[in-house]
Amino acid sequence: MSKITDQQIQDFVAAWYQALDFHIPIEQVYPLLAQEGLVMSFPDGDIKDKASFKVWYDRVTNIFFDENHFVNEVKITPQGSEFVLDIIVGWQASWWIAPQPKSKRVSMDATQRWVVRASSQNAFGLEIVSYNATVEPFKYSPGFARL
Repeated sequence: MSKITDQQIQDFVAAWYQALDFHIPIEQVYPLLAQEGLVMSFPDGDIKDKASFKVWYDRVTNIFFDENHFVNEVKITPQGSEFVLDIIVGWQASWWIAPQPKSKRVSMDATQRWVVRASSQNAFGLEIVSYNATVEPFKYSPGFARL
């Protein structure tokens, strides 16, 4: 396998957030995730496999819409055969829960930590092994709703 480049990692991170923004079919998201040893932590629960990821993905793609993720920073730290990514991502989204009369809009920055490794499952040559969505408390923009 060839050397993993910073640009390859940046492209992978961008592809992940684009998948979330566009709610791509889950079958196209699975190859971005480790098949073994997956550990993902979100405010609403932990994910350890495809089944628990599907529960989370189905829920968030049916609540949130008009999503935009903006990658502000990716700090890459090699760690053996893996890479630790410290990511600051801006996220804006609307959500609606029936029977509320109006949707809400959130705008915030999230500090995340991922671990990725080489993979032959997708065109990016990487997969997420570990994903912590809340390394620090969310930084909400003034005037927007909070989760």
